[in-house]
Amino acid sequence: MKDKDYTSIICWGFCSFYKEGKEDLCCGTYLFLKNNLTLRELRSVLDLSKMEERPSERVSPADDEIKRLVCDKCDFLIDGCDFREDGSHPPCGGYSIIDILLKS
Repeated sequence: MKDKDYTSIICWGFCSFYKEGKEDLCCGTYLFLKNNLTLRELRSVLDLSKMEERPSERVSPADDEIKRLVCDKCDFLIDGCDFREDGSHPPCGGYSIIDILLKS
């Protein structure tokens, strides 16, 4: 079950895949951020994101690290990741946040 505070930052703020009513589904980056950052730390990303370019449809220079730490453990990867497979979609919100954090 998602935490509404984390969901408001990660999902509402950064993820184009988010759909309300699916609070029982969590992607790997959501779980990674929730388990490793406090809300205060996560909120600081909002300030960083105003200064940083969002990955949108590009692969992060830290992609291999993000994939190893997070994406390889994501339940959604089983059905395929449009961002990873062919770049036809932007990355999930958590990927964008982790990219911003690694660049800062």
